[in-house]
Amino acid sequence: MTSEQQTSTEKTKELTPIEELIETVAKLRSPEGCPWDKVQTHESLKKYLIEEAYEVLEAIDKGSIDDLQEELGDILFQVCIHAQIEEEKNNFSFMDIAKKLNDKMVSRHPHVFAGVELENEGQVISQWEKIKANEKPKDQSPFGNIPKELPSLMRGLKVLKKADKLNLEFKADERLNFLNDLIEDPEELGNILLHITLQAKKLKLDPEEALRQTVAKIQIEFERQIPQSS
Repeated sequence: MTSEQQTSTEKTKELTPIEELIETVAKLRSPEGCPWDKVQTHESLKKYLIEEAYEVLEAIDKGSIDDLQEELGDILFQVCIHAQIEEEKNNFSFMDIAKKLNDKMVSRHPHVFAGVELENEGQVISQWEKIKANEKPKDQSPFGNIPKELPSLMRGLKVLKKADKLNLEFKADERLNFLNDLIEDPEELGNILLHITLQAKKLKLDPEEALRQTVAKIQIEFERQIPQSS
């Protein structure tokens, strides 16, 4: 082994695993790197981030520690490549992401890092929401932190829960009151949702998009109920 190779090897050994990963991703994106990685953008990578997240959920459901470790690694790769894209533009790096995340975790946990005393999980959640609200611009909608790209059912549930916290009124369609007598457990609810999906299939409609549009309209109605500050 030459002295140059030995120096290079010693340098590699000094790197932490995350530093090695960052260098690997940078190499993949370099002119001498991988043709696939070099052409990726935030937009082209969106579908992979979603897929990897669902694979993490599957690993958790399977109870497989090995699968979970691997799938979490795939999520980490997504973070690294998105960070590398921005580092190439001199906007931010992976380390900037880590620093900002750490600062946020410390700020949002004053009961751990600043001596604030809380008694239970409910108080922790309430404090978290207040801190998040103070971080947002004053003119931002209280629904603004609910990602629009969430699956429609998940987003709809979050919008309704937020509306409950704000004491906003949801005017349910009286024609659907019969559902109150039909749904008593998760299996029955799932059965009804599946039949709704089947009906959408017969009508050649996209149930995901239909619900997305409805949730968007309901959110607008909720926002109209919020008193405007002077």
